[in-house]
Amino acid sequence: MRELRDGSHGIVTLALVGTLASTSLTERLRRFRAAHQGVDLRIRTALSVEVSALVLRGDAALGLRYSADPHPGLVCSMVDQEVLVPVCSARHRLAGARHVQPEELAGERWVAFPRSMSGTGEPYAAAIQRQLAAAGIPAPEIVPIDSLTAQKRMVEAEFGLALLPESSVREELDAGSLCVLHVRALRVTVPVALIQRRGAFQSGAARALARELSADRLA
Repeated sequence: MRELRDGSHGIVTLALVGTLASTSLTERLRRFRAAHQGVDLRIRTALSVEVSALVLRGDAALGLRYSADPHPGLVCSMVDQEVLVPVCSARHRLAGARHVQPEELAGERWVAFPRSMSGTGEPYAAAIQRQLAAAGIPAPEIVPIDSLTAQKRMVEAEFGLALLPESSVREELDAGSLCVLHVRALRVTVPVALIQRRGAFQSGAARALARELSADRLA
C-alpha cells in the first residue's frame, strides 16, 4: 500500500487521442517511466469521446482529449492548446507564399476527418468548414479521410489541402514534403484537456503522471 501511495510501483493507464502522440507528450512519458521504473504505464488510444468513456468506466486513470468534457463525473483541466495549421503539398501553386488571401483558396479540395452526427468524431473535425466559411470560402469540397497519416500522404500527393495539428506535421515540414499556407484566418487552436474521474482514488503513480502532464505545455 505504501508503494502504491508514493508512486513507486503499480499500474497506471493513460487514455489519449492518438494525434497527441505527435507532441512532446512522448518525451514526457519517457521521463515519467525513467523516474518511476517500478510503474507499469499502459497507453490506450481512442477518440476524445471514447477517452472520456474509458476514464468514466475506470478503465483508465487519466485521459488526454481535445476540449473539455462537461460530464459531471469528470474533472477536467486544460494542459495545452493544439494549433491547427493549413498545409499543402510542396508542389502546390501557393507553396512558399509569404501571405495567402482566403480568396486564393476558392475551388480547392480539402481532406479532413469525417464529421459524425452521433458526436463520436473529434471536436476539431468541424473546424475546417467553420473556419473556411468564416474566411469567406463557402461550401468547399471536403473529402473525409479517417486517418491522420492518410491525410498527410494525400496532401503530399496534391489531392487536396488540409487543416492539421501543427505538431503532427513537423516531420513533413522539416522534410519539405508539406508547406504551411500562411492564411491568418485559418490558424485555429483547440484546447487539450487532462481528465480524471471525479472522486476516484488515484494511486501515487497516477498523481505523479498527472503532475508531469500538467507541468508545462505539451506541444
